[in-house]
Amino acid sequence: MKKSIVAVAVVIIVALVAYAVFPIVVSTSISSLKVGDDSYVYATVESRTSFLGFSGFTMNQSSSSIFVVWNGTLPAIGEKVLVNGEVKGFQSSGLSAIYISANSVYYWPI
Repeated sequence: MKKSIVAVAVVIIVALVAYAVFPIVVSTSISSLKVGDDSYVYATVESRTSFLGFSGFTMNQSSSSIFVVWNGTLPAIGEKVLVNGEVKGFQSSGLSAIYISANSVYYWPI
């Protein structure tokens, strides 16, 4: 009985550590994103927008920000999320920017 309790406790601890570490391990730094890559980014939502069927939000990670195009339910400002999607970019009149076209957005508090 005692060994079973210890085994369950170890499994729970390992699961909690894996949950806390996973987004940090798979996340790409915003500053190192490259157009065309499929990336995971873990960051805090700092603003949201929805206009004419277009919606998305801005994420901030260590004072670097990126816009995420997302057609699902927008996360709340201040939430920590793990986003997966393709990094895209555009260039116009000497201005260039990158953004993420998200395939999935997961609320991930740690």
